[in-house]
Amino acid sequence: MRVILVRHGKASKDPKYTNDEERPLTERGKAEVTGLAEWLGRAGITVHQIRHSGLLRAQQTAEIFARHLKPAGGVVAVRGLLFDDPVDELAQELALETEPVMLVGHNPFMERLAAALLRANPAQPPVWFGTSSTACFDYVDGFWTVKWVLHRELAGVGEKDEG
Repeated sequence: MRVILVRHGKASKDPKYTNDEERPLTERGKAEVTGLAEWLGRAGITVHQIRHSGLLRAQQTAEIFARHLKPAGGVVAVRGLLFDDPVDELAQELALETEPVMLVGHNPFMERLAAALLRANPAQPPVWFGTSSTACFDYVDGFWTVKWVLHRELAGVGEKDEG
């Protein structure tokens, strides 16, 4: 089993978006996500389905990835991928998946989910998720392992993050 976690691209901070759910990706965010999606597509990465939190910036990120990865199961909004949602039950459920999936969400959720998968301390996340970041985990013999991590600057598609 394989799961790829993705933090959405850079979102607008324009005060006209008074509802956090409606904040779209910035042009820079779209470009960085597109670059990552193209990179993964060229690398032959496949997923059966892309699931996102339902917030606009996560939906836009998921749709960009879908254009390049063409998941047979499509793109769907699901519950449980928001900032403060619990991660333990989802971490257990992911081990039961039969096809590779991509989850597109937000921090600190993504870092806490990575910690739960790896049985690490959530106060010291083992994977850092800047905007437009991805991490791939494989479930083998009852344990999750990190297969790879790709941040936008490594793919050559965005500015370097501090952190």
